[in-house]
Amino acid sequence: MSSQNRYNLRKRTGGAVDSDAAPSEPVIDAASPKKADSSSTDYKSGTNWVHAGGIEANPYLFVLLVVSPFLSLLLAYATGGDIINNDWRVTYPLTEMLPACTSDVSACVSNTLSAGMSVVPTMEGAKFVLTFMTVALVLERFLPGKIEVGPETATGHVPRYVDNGVAHCFVYSVLFFLGSNLGPCGESSEQLLPVLGDVFEKVGVCDLYTPYNFGIMYDVFESSLSFLNIFGIFFCMFLTFKGLCFPSTQDSGSSGSWVKDYLWGTELYPRVFGLDLKRFINCRFSMTYWQLAGFSFCYRSYVLHGNVMDWGLFFSALSQYLYLVKFFFWEMGYMRSIDIIVDRAGYEIQWGCLVWVPAVYTFHSRFLVQHPSGLSYAAALALFVLSMAGGGLNYAAA
Repeated sequence: MSSQNRYNLRKRTGGAVDSDAAPSEPVIDAASPKKADSSSTDYKSGTNWVHAGGIEANPYLFVLLVVSPFLSLLLAYATGGDIINNDWRVTYPLTEMLPACTSDVSACVSNTLSAGMSVVPTMEGAKFVLTFMTVALVLERFLPGKIEVGPETATGHVPRYVDNGVAHCFVYSVLFFLGSNLGPCGESSEQLLPVLGDVFEKVGVCDLYTPYNFGIMYDVFESSLSFLNIFGIFFCMFLTFKGLCFPSTQDSGSSGSWVKDYLWGTELYPRVFGLDLKRFINCRFSMTYWQLAGFSFCYRSYVLHGNVMDWGLFFSALSQYLYLVKFFFWEMGYMRSIDIIVDRAGYEIQWGCLVWVPAVYTFHSRFLVQHPSGLSYAAALALFVLSMAGGGLNYAAA
């Protein structure tokens, strides 16, 4: 059975792609969407809209989406170094922070707004984000891999991908280490592999760049998240416009509501110069950021507290890293999941992967930088083993 048949989501009628066609044939090339047949002009099947339970039917979700950019900034502020000097009540949300807010609501609102607005973008934060994305883009383009396909859409489009997620995962990790002060071009007292440092020094590699601090993801977190917020909002505007005016496939169009178009998206598989934007944002940026953040935060904690290892944070970072390794092994499965084959590329998923994942999914490990867990090596190891058992069972059941 061909790969198209295994992942076909609709009955093949009329002008549908031939079930025996090879993935490389022009009829399923993302750059050449075939002419729509009668079924693709049907609103429910061709335009891929969710007609019930959408944003209009859930006002609480709508409010959450409106306030989510500000909420992400508050989460960044709550885990930064300034919180220690300005307001320690965040470490006791029920016994200290909530009573303080209820006793003086106006002051609480004012302080909350001031805290969120204090998280602003900087050139350093923007430079980090853009460099992070650029490295991911280069790896996306040049790492080899087998050609895989996703499920056929209602309009006959079959998305194609280069399956190089595992290579991306490990190559990016190595590059992030090599470019830091822990790598071969850092100070000799900080290098983890001094022998490798001697080699790099002899061949002149270290003359080409200045290594960054391995804890950079914590150091620029607030400013980079603020930049990502602005970038994400405008990026989703671009996606809305592109889906309406220059769609990559026929799985596109307007719902009739500008609000829904922006939030849900106007296109299922947007591509720019052959780059699949959903995979790049959802996987190559978002998941890689989440994967590396834990160890970067752990190093910042180690230095901040006098070269004392927080084993709770270390094993949390390790489990987080291994969990994302599992994701990249399963990446093609994700490309056949609801996030990709049903959800359009709009604010809900694209802003979520750009901002919400870095802000929320790394919150626990960022919090521990300023507030060490205090767990012993044995206790932290036991929790790590338990978490790995859970991850293993999850993978076995997938």
